[in-house]
Amino acid sequence: MKTRPEIPCEVCGYPRTFLAGLQWCSNCGWNRQTALSRLRLRSRIMAGVAACIVIGEAFLLRTIPRMGIFYLPLAGFLAAAVAIIPYREYLSLQRTSPVANNCPSPEVVASKLQRLKPQLRTSALLLLVLASVTDIGLFLAPGPWVDRIYSVGMLVAIVFFGRVLVMERRIAASYASTLARIVRFERRGRRGRTAIYEYEPPAGIPMTAKGSSLAAFSVGMTVPVLYNALSPDQSLPVPDFIFYRIGVEPPE
Repeated sequence: MKTRPEIPCEVCGYPRTFLAGLQWCSNCGWNRQTALSRLRLRSRIMAGVAACIVIGEAFLLRTIPRMGIFYLPLAGFLAAAVAIIPYREYLSLQRTSPVANNCPSPEVVASKLQRLKPQLRTSALLLLVLASVTDIGLFLAPGPWVDRIYSVGMLVAIVFFGRVLVMERRIAASYASTLARIVRFERRGRRGRTAIYEYEPPAGIPMTAKGSSLAAFSVGMTVPVLYNALSPDQSLPVPDFIFYRIGVEPPE
């Protein structure tokens, strides 16, 4: 289980805990019951998957004994891991109990939002520069044009991430933070979905935008966003940043 201090609980301001696409607060118990029920369901499904692995291995041992014996250690390890890990995650949450009273603390949440600070990920920037230099070298290298198809595809990806960097840079250069609320979801492909969130800058005009990494959230949940104070319609949820790490400055 991983806590993220840059995403405070909307009730008490304690860092939210994330696991398997779920989130809850181990301090006040926010969203704990929902996460517990989904982890229980996940544990049962994975136990069924483990049973299928055992049945498949038994069938293989009966029909092709030599191959079945060869895959027996791997099948046993996979079945145990698939069954035990989700069950232990469910038990770990079940055995914990909230340690604080479930009372709203908007002051704590507001205090954490004021201490959010974007920091450039040097490694991500260097990776983009390295990919750009390599792609230009491959594109300019002598040879048939067919060999440049890969370079063109890579160039499209570099341009895309370059635009992401420019947008993140604009927000980080003059940023302000606030809590946004997820109002609905839009379908993306057959199984994917994109969250539509709403936030209100100091000007008082509600703004809506899309968050690509908020599929695990639910309607009504809140998430911290950074927006451009000079152009409030430009915003990104904290989990969406690629080239910037959003940290929480310690109080003075």
